[in-house]
Amino acid sequence: MPAAETPIRTEALIDHIRVRFHDTHRRELPELIALARRVEKAHPEDIDTPHGLTQALEAMTTELEAHMRAEEDGVFAAFRSGTVRDAVVSIPDLNKDHDSQQSALNRIAAITHGFRLPRNACATWRRLYAGLGKLAEDLDEHRYLEDEVLFPRLEEQA
Repeated sequence: MPAAETPIRTEALIDHIRVRFHDTHRRELPELIALARRVEKAHPEDIDTPHGLTQALEAMTTELEAHMRAEEDGVFAAFRSGTVRDAVVSIPDLNKDHDSQQSALNRIAAITHGFRLPRNACATWRRLYAGLGKLAEDLDEHRYLEDEVLFPRLEEQA
């Protein structure tokens, strides 16, 4: 089989998800919260200000951290220890978490008017919305790799 058609090993996929997404979310979300707080504080009277964004990001961060911890301590650890059946048991709950993450992103998109910047947006506001766009893309790819690649693969091995 040509190299381009060789599927990535499950262990390598898990490492990729942990490093590329889990570590990235943990690093970038606190900065996004700080930027949101600054924008909300600097522009309290502006109708375009994403009021409530800081709170929405804080809630998302708490839920996402619990989800990632469940994956790392549950699914990923079970796979590495050779108990794939134990990993598969938690997949339905993790899929529900993914639905909740999509709802949280939808709320953030509503608060930010679809990440549309007003003409008078300051540099902090621009950085915030650029970071939120990246977060949305990262979460979409993260969920896809788990829902469509990793979880079905683990279910087949169980």
